[in-house]
Amino acid sequence: MQLGLTEEQDLLQRTFAELFSAESSPERVRAAEATGFDPGLWKHLIETGAIGIRVPEAQDGSGAGLHDAVILAEQAGRALASVPLVEAICVAGLLARIGTDAARAPLADILAGGCIPTLALHEVDRQPTQLVPGGAAADVVLALDGDAVVLVRRRRVAAEPPPANIGSSALAHWQLDVAPAGGERVVLARGAAARSAYQAAREEWRLLTAAALAGLAQRALEIGADYAKSRIQFDRPIGAFQGVAHPLADAATAVSASQLMVSYAIWSIATGQREAAARICFAFAAAAESAGTATARALHVHGGYGLSLEYDIQLYYRRAKSWALAGGDPRDELLRAAARLWDDGAEAVALPDAGACALDWSLGEGAERVRAEVRAFCQRALTPELRAKAHFSWDGHDPEFHKEIAKAGLLFPSWPRAYGGRETNAYENSALLDEFQHQGWSTHAIITTGMVGQTLIKFATDELKREVLPRVLAGDAVISLGYTEPASGSDVAAAQCRAVRDGDHWVIDGQKMFTSGADRAQYVFLLTRTDPSSAKHKGLTMFLVPLDAPGITVHPVLTLSDERTNVTYYSGARIPDRYRVGEVGGGWNVVGYALEIEHGAAGGSAGHGTHLRELAERASRWARTAVRNGRPVLADARACERLARVQMHADMSLVLDRRVLWLGVVGRPDRGEGPMSKLFPTDTCQIDAADLLDLWAPESLLKKDADGAIAEGDPEFAYRVAAATRIYAGTSEIMRSIIAQLALGLPRSRS
Repeated sequence: MQLGLTEEQDLLQRTFAELFSAESSPERVRAAEATGFDPGLWKHLIETGAIGIRVPEAQDGSGAGLHDAVILAEQAGRALASVPLVEAICVAGLLARIGTDAARAPLADILAGGCIPTLALHEVDRQPTQLVPGGAAADVVLALDGDAVVLVRRRRVAAEPPPANIGSSALAHWQLDVAPAGGERVVLARGAAARSAYQAAREEWRLLTAAALAGLAQRALEIGADYAKSRIQFDRPIGAFQGVAHPLADAATAVSASQLMVSYAIWSIATGQREAAARICFAFAAAAESAGTATARALHVHGGYGLSLEYDIQLYYRRAKSWALAGGDPRDELLRAAARLWDDGAEAVALPDAGACALDWSLGEGAERVRAEVRAFCQRALTPELRAKAHFSWDGHDPEFHKEIAKAGLLFPSWPRAYGGRETNAYENSALLDEFQHQGWSTHAIITTGMVGQTLIKFATDELKREVLPRVLAGDAVISLGYTEPASGSDVAAAQCRAVRDGDHWVIDGQKMFTSGADRAQYVFLLTRTDPSSAKHKGLTMFLVPLDAPGITVHPVLTLSDERTNVTYYSGARIPDRYRVGEVGGGWNVVGYALEIEHGAAGGSAGHGTHLRELAERASRWARTAVRNGRPVLADARACERLARVQMHADMSLVLDRRVLWLGVVGRPDRGEGPMSKLFPTDTCQIDAADLLDLWAPESLLKKDADGAIAEGDPEFAYRVAAATRIYAGTSEIMRSIIAQLALGLPRSRS
């Protein structure tokens, strides 16, 4: 995987960040509102060659790739650039691709700064008169009329103010089916190739506009967070209140995912992925929605001051809509995506040339080899009897099959060789877990035991490691988690389960809640309080407790998601000191390390998006054949939009997960990316499952398997299990608080 910028791209980003900071300050944006166009900024963009970034060097451009243009557009979005930059880049690239004699002169004129171009976003034969972005400032508009790419030029007159509009943008109506008075209308090229070139330019406009919206939204959130840190109410910064911090955290997560979706679409184009065309639509739809939400929430943080024209945030609030709606209703992108995914008779979509692309969203050849190894193992070893008893939760754990997995070397291949692993990387481990889940086999015991095993390797004594790790690696022992208590919930550090030293032993008394797998495990990773007089986080100590020790009882707790968890009681349980993990009083450091792994920040994926992606895959299969009210589901535009939204959310979940993997491998610190990868898919799965329950009703109310067993991926199951995933491994509220702190720099938020 490679998700970062190259050295050249990093320089490009910094160069244009500095240019826009100087030439598109909030003061300059306000000064340009009368016309929607800043001629001084345009002059600098011409001089730097920004307009020709996608024009080949042989035609006096930069010859840069699509990702480079996205970086430029994102910086323009952060600064609310008052020029039709995205449209001009697309027009210049389109003229270069057309390459006819008629196209060469206007291209040269544009690159030299002789005229200002823009792009019509609708076909002329369907909409002769259009509201064109940048149209009030433009000298020429490129449009598609049937199979002809046409250039419409107006006679240059003194700048006229644009019609009043929400973003104070340079919008204007152009009649494109005739030559304007004193101007001209020229056919630049005609035929299938010309039509494809224009369509590719329009797809590029979608991606660049999505990038600009993501940059705009990110900057708006920074402005909102800065205000929330400085504004004091009730003797505290307002950013310390969850009512302020949590909506900003949600918005930051969605904006971050939309940025990644643009990158994912570019890589999909560059590598010829079948879903590339749909992913362009998803990138635009996600950016438009997240930018609108982010700017609204950032403005709301300012209270009444956000409404004042003196504050910058209102500029972002207005322009987010102005840019997102320039081509029409952004929700139509979901309809386009649905057609591109599921309508085999739809017109093929011409895609832009990605150019040089260093991005790599794949897990790599090594991961695919591991995936194939797991697939072959499951096909060989997963008997019909085992498949019949498979269950998504700990209830699917089969001790004998677990040992078979161990014999195949597929339990914990990421462990160091010194501890019996083969040091597979995070990408390979992710592929392993994903394939087991795809084969329908539970990974709960593998993930939880592996997470604790990694923690033991770091913190346990050599004696304890020699005793436990060989058993774990052989599949003879699995481990459950003993963090939560009835009175503490997500406040893990509030644990009151007592451990009192008695010579070489510890006596444990207390209760743990939601110790899933304790009925099947050999050990529980137990957080205890050893010093009640110390500060909350300092009086804790971790133990690896054998569950067959006297004084431990396990009682079942059945859940609405058809998953058993447990309450465990400890009554005078005596545990030798060798089962202590880490220092006495150092339990918070130990559990913190384990939680980093669980939340995905250490390069390991806990698969939080699994249920959402299974739901989307199941919905896609259903959509192709389902009939409602006597009509195919895909003939219903409302149904198509809803189905496409679920698929878009699944893709957003995937890119958030993949980013966490990449960050862990390259060693970059967690700035909220781990919690984002947990928050987004679990919250979204509940929303999407509820919507699909409605869409498929009333049949959706029934479990789909004839014997009444769980049918993973069906909305009925997803709706029930999503309620649990928003709580397990840290509630959504805890994730929001962490994101607010790490991603937005807000004060600690717990109340």
